[in-house]
Amino acid sequence: MIDYAPRILTCVKTPLGRAETVEWHWPDMLDFTRRESDLMIEMSVPPTSANASACFPEIDEQRRCFMGTLFVRWPGVLVAGRSEGGRIRVVRCVFGPEQTAHLMALRPKPNLAFLQGLLAIGSETLRLLLGLMQRELENTTDRREDAVAALIGLAAIELERVIGQQVRPSVSGRLAPWQFRRIRERLARPGLLPSVAELAALCGISPRHLQRQFLALTGKTVADYMETTRIEKAKALLEQGDLPVKAVAQACGFSHPNSFTRAFRRSTGQTPRAFRQSAGGARVQAIAGPGR
Repeated sequence: MIDYAPRILTCVKTPLGRAETVEWHWPDMLDFTRRESDLMIEMSVPPTSANASACFPEIDEQRRCFMGTLFVRWPGVLVAGRSEGGRIRVVRCVFGPEQTAHLMALRPKPNLAFLQGLLAIGSETLRLLLGLMQRELENTTDRREDAVAALIGLAAIELERVIGQQVRPSVSGRLAPWQFRRIRERLARPGLLPSVAELAALCGISPRHLQRQFLALTGKTVADYMETTRIEKAKALLEQGDLPVKAVAQACGFSHPNSFTRAFRRSTGQTPRAFRQSAGGARVQAIAGPGR
């Protein structure tokens, strides 16, 4: 039997709620049904994000909608979805009881259009806040609980604005699963990264359409997604062994170690060497166990 239980990678609890990164390993295609008890904002982390659709079977099981990379599943409401599988990682902000009660009181009787709109939130402010939250969670050198608490507070304010607006289901054209798969397979190859024109040709569309449909699917531009993909690959290489930083830069498609270091620091707040040292220390602590 396959275990679909999530693995919590990092978690910081604050008086306002908790922030965490969570990872699943799913089969090629997965049908899921879920009724949340907590109010949370979730954001898929590229390149481990999925292409999903969903419906609300207790309201209208025939009307499916796009499930984006930034979403809220309203507590108490059953959601049924289908997603591409593989390694899926999200960063999420789970609100405490007081914030949850306040936010849910803003929409005591959410309708179908509102619930569908929450599955593909277009707020760039929320996306920025969740990105900063992920960065703070992954900072093993000097992670600050008060910084995480501040971000949760700001996320609650922005979600209040989203709830107060008349959010609607996403109807934007987006890449098909096979197109997104081709892009990911091309980015996984070693060597220099492809151009937007090359990726567009793989998908059989123009570069302009690729940019627009890619943004609708992932919430990121093609360039931002490619950089995130390279940084995630670099993290894995830095954690796994003693490969020199210069070699890691080359393996991830950077033309020069300095450009790699700048991009890595911009994404994580740490240099590659500092990240490797902190990751190594975390492994030693995990092996030794608590209190040893």
